[in-house]
Amino acid sequence: MKLIVENSALPFQLTQEILKNFPSYQLIEDYEDFKWNIDREEDLITLGKKVLFITHFKGDFIKPCPGTQNYLCCGYQIFHIGEGCPLDCSYCILQLYLNRPGLKIWGNLLEDGLEKLKSHLREHKNKRKILRIGTGEFTDSLALEGITHISEKLINFWREESPFGVLELKTKVALKEEFFQRLKGDPRVIFAWSINTEKIIHSEERGTASLRARLESAKHAIKYGFSVAFHFDPIILYERASEEYPALLETILNNFPNERIAWISFGTLRFPKSLKEIAQKRCPSTQIYTEEFIEGLDQKRRYFIDQRKKLYLSFKKWIEESKEFVTYYFCMESERIWKEVLGEDIQSSENLAEKLDKAALRLCSFS
Repeated sequence: MKLIVENSALPFQLTQEILKNFPSYQLIEDYEDFKWNIDREEDLITLGKKVLFITHFKGDFIKPCPGTQNYLCCGYQIFHIGEGCPLDCSYCILQLYLNRPGLKIWGNLLEDGLEKLKSHLREHKNKRKILRIGTGEFTDSLALEGITHISEKLINFWREESPFGVLELKTKVALKEEFFQRLKGDPRVIFAWSINTEKIIHSEERGTASLRARLESAKHAIKYGFSVAFHFDPIILYERASEEYPALLETILNNFPNERIAWISFGTLRFPKSLKEIAQKRCPSTQIYTEEFIEGLDQKRRYFIDQRKKLYLSFKKWIEESKEFVTYYFCMESERIWKEVLGEDIQSSENLAEKLDKAALRLCSFS
């Protein structure tokens, strides 16, 4: 991987720690002025996955989840550690959302970012308002951990600050047991894996860990005192989807202590119209865009509601048997789906947030 550092980011602690393991790097004045000398967007995206920028971030470190309009959002908050992902999933919306290519982390994260986070946590702790914060929206929380050690630092910070809230680290990579051995367990820290079937991982999630490796990592997390979560998102329609996805949920429920699972979410494939063209250029073998879609209330392409409902209903047997211990939720779905699939009266994003706040509160009570 090539490393490029903004001059203004050079003095910061995180930058200096990373540079110890890079024999060579390039200094630039400003990321925005960097010249790629490549015209095709799909080539820029691919090349950008091999170039890491350390920049001086001057934006907001704490952000609301960029939930879509007109569907129910869980209302969690983001601690913004960087942008871009070295993994390469054919459905990844980051192919569109990032205005310029490359992997970016903030050199001033430890000085400025953690200070902002500390203030934010203390403010809410005084109010006794539970917080759910994650780092995996604009990047994979752990894909660059071997270079940055950001999540390790955040976990130590979480233990020291002892906030009234949970930290969720979403990923598609596998972590060895040695990683967890270095840390002191904390049930308020949730290692969350995006989960898919073997078929979809193999065909659509290039560079990610195998299903088996992800589940092994989750076992390590529990062994060393952390909580886990699983996100079936995106669920993708194919011939045996309604058999293989619930079988995967059954495997998870049978192999993990249910009380250690913070939550499990479900969401079907959805994407802006403009993603299809760039994704098919970059991943010519993908078949996931060949289905018939409708335009949702958020202007994203979605499966027809009866198709989504059928996929969700395939999980119902296992949900019913475990819902006493496991919190389940839909990501970016309508009140109708909640009512017709689970029989739950979730009419607003506030209702959904309250549901997950209760699950987070349970984890805080374990610490």
